[in-house]
Amino acid sequence: MQDLMSLIQKLNIAPEKLQELAQAAQQNPFAAMAKVQELGIPPEVLQQLMMTVMANPSSLIELAKQFGADDSVIKSVEDGLNKIKGN
Repeated sequence: MQDLMSLIQKLNIAPEKLQELAQAAQQNPFAAMAKVQELGIPPEVLQQLMMTVMANPSSLIELAKQFGADDSVIKSVEDGLNKIKGN
């Protein structure tokens, strides 16, 4: 989780914006991509974030809990990660 947290801290994104992103991803992944663009995350940093999450998916869950995401958001993220992993 430390790698993921340090990347997000470097981006200097407010926790509220991260929660908005998580909620958008839960409701509509395409809307989440629009939110990512609004945040202005450079493509190379986004790729690094994605690689970090794919290497350690549980880090995303821990980060969501640390930022106080709703249980429904955390469950949705867990379900999405399980789909990606094929579980």
